[in-house]
Amino acid sequence: MSYVDDVPGLERRLTLLTLTDAPAADGWPQTFSPTGAAVAAAGVGRVELAAPFLPTIPGTDAYVDQLR
Repeated sequence: MSYVDDVPGLERRLTLLTLTDAPAADGWPQTFSPTGAAVAAAGVGRVELAAPFLPTIPGTDAYVDQLR
């Protein structure tokens, strides 16, 4: 869109999605939580956001009460 400014450094950003068979919370402390420190220690970048994803159940209001 011509009226939206470009985000500086966008061409150097990476989005990494990890899909699991188990709930993300089960492996968060040992698997996902240390990622930010590991990336920073390697000097290859920084993690801006690491967040679990809870899929919705189509056609229902499941989890809506947890959004706020």
